[in-house]
Amino acid sequence: MLTAYTRSGESPTNGLSKKLVNLRADLPPDAVWLDLNDPTDQERNWVREQYNQELQFIEELGEIEASSRYYRDETGLHINLYFLAQENGLARNVNVAFTINNNRLFTLRTDELPEIRTFFAYASKNANEYPTPASMLLGLVATRIGMMADVYEKLQKDLDTVSGSIFRTNSLGMTNALEALARVEDVNGKARLGLMENKRAYSNLSRNTDIAVSMETMNEVLRDVESLMNFSDFLADRTKFLMDAAMGMINIAHNKRLNVFTVLSVVLMPPTLIASIYGMNFKHMPELDWLWGYPMAIVMMIMVALGPILYLRHRGWL
Repeated sequence: MLTAYTRSGESPTNGLSKKLVNLRADLPPDAVWLDLNDPTDQERNWVREQYNQELQFIEELGEIEASSRYYRDETGLHINLYFLAQENGLARNVNVAFTINNNRLFTLRTDELPEIRTFFAYASKNANEYPTPASMLLGLVATRIGMMADVYEKLQKDLDTVSGSIFRTNSLGMTNALEALARVEDVNGKARLGLMENKRAYSNLSRNTDIAVSMETMNEVLRDVESLMNFSDFLADRTKFLMDAAMGMINIAHNKRLNVFTVLSVVLMPPTLIASIYGMNFKHMPELDWLWGYPMAIVMMIMVALGPILYLRHRGWL
């Protein structure tokens, strides 16, 4: 899908307008931002022909080395960043490529991202804050950071809920708590990777004249990134502590169950010995001829069973 954004007037402070492009003729010559979401080869050719702009291939967006994620060449300034996407409780990072060339911003991605819609909704009414492609890039990044802050706030609430349940739930509930903690750690890890990308991109962006005019905005974004990374470290430490606590509670419950079997074996061992003695098939056993032999054996087994129980309770082991 190809979307073109233009300004509603000649002034760079005029509002942004959005236009879905279905034909090459729909491409406006005065577009300031071209957004390509999983584009077809035909749409890529339209951009090349209309704006003389070569775009990265989708396969290249997954490169992790810095030289492939932040660079400048004859086709413009290129920056690849991770955007966090969540669906059905699962988190994943989506690669988004930004290119600034010929006073235009090009974005290339493979997924629908709420940050794009949120930024456009704001920029369409406050376009004076984004007069250049570089400022729009930083605006998109700032929108992403703001939405990641919302994600961290939710993770914090999830941890509070799990923390309150760990010490007053059964083993089945503990399994659910571990699953919730694993989800929190997964989201936190992927979000942190995106924050690290921002820090690595900062040194590259600061050396480019395209971004130099927006250094104040960039420094503000960087401060937000630093604060979120510190909060991410806190969440990681707290998640690890809660995981250790949950595993400890599971081990305690497991040991209690094993303790029951241990006590049973200790309690039943003496009665079993007595029963096995009188279960022997020797011909001359005087107790076999006693009238009270059988009741005596039963009473003896009860007494030797109660003895270990009373002793263990006295020692505080039961």
